[in-house]
Amino acid sequence: MPTISVIIPVYKVEAYLDACVASVVGQTFRDLEILLVDDGSPDGCPALCEAWAARDPRVRVLHRQNGGLSAARNTGIDAATGQFLAFVDADDTLDPDALRRAYEAQRQHKADLVIFNLRYVDEAGQALPAPDFSGFPDEVLDEDGVWQRYFSLQEQRIYYVVAWNKLYKRELFRTLRYAPGKRYEDQFLLPQLLSRCKTISCLGYPGYHYVQRRGSIMAQGSSRNYLDRSEFLLEWCTYFAQKGDALRAEGLLNDAIQNLGEKERFDLSTPEQRARYRTACRGCADGYALLACTTGRRSMWLRATLLRLGLPVYQKFLQSRQ
Repeated sequence: MPTISVIIPVYKVEAYLDACVASVVGQTFRDLEILLVDDGSPDGCPALCEAWAARDPRVRVLHRQNGGLSAARNTGIDAATGQFLAFVDADDTLDPDALRRAYEAQRQHKADLVIFNLRYVDEAGQALPAPDFSGFPDEVLDEDGVWQRYFSLQEQRIYYVVAWNKLYKRELFRTLRYAPGKRYEDQFLLPQLLSRCKTISCLGYPGYHYVQRRGSIMAQGSSRNYLDRSEFLLEWCTYFAQKGDALRAEGLLNDAIQNLGEKERFDLSTPEQRARYRTACRGCADGYALLACTTGRRSMWLRATLLRLGLPVYQKFLQSRQ
């Protein structure tokens, strides 16, 4: 059984794949299983994957029909045999010592999750000056500590959210999987993931090189343009409300409401998208109803009632209070 299974989803990254896999194969920590999950890539990636498998016995290729990033990661999770899991996006690279340092931190602190720092780089691998992640210290946190750090940040929040700068105990994913077909799949999973962690080791060491390139999933416009953002905010609202953190839950809920109020941002050209939008709007009413139940505040029942009458009605209510 390998110590670490490294899962690399592969789709239309022919120009970047060799550099990515080379950075994983070349890790100073050698006890690896490297799973290249070909997500039905239509370019030369499948052949490149097979070439790497022929070159290094630690590399295993999994071919599947195209299903998106989450589905590819889930395929890798299902096939992994390592004690720990790590994810690398196929257009990024690891510093040679990344997995060794993460594993040593896990052993030192008996951590359920290790987070190592990241660096934004251009397509030539040159470090970009912003965002600046140099302020992250080495520290050991619990779930609440991670959330406190997360909500105190803006651009640097990615350190805590993304799937790929982390070393996970495999058992964390016993019942967890990424939501297929969703953008921001990391955010959908994060609350449930952190809730399973007692000890989280955080490193200031920048072991992950996050390549900024045109055409990547995360380069396709503002997150506020996608219903997925409001949907994960509503899930987070429910999570924090059930934890008894009504203040944080209401802040997330109001962010979702504000985002949904920017209706012109969304592509609502299909019945499916319009149905998703209506469901999210109803979710806002449900969110305030949940907060009303947990806090006993009548004002929240009023907001829930107004939201059930429709988002335009609620917006007029907010305008009347200004």
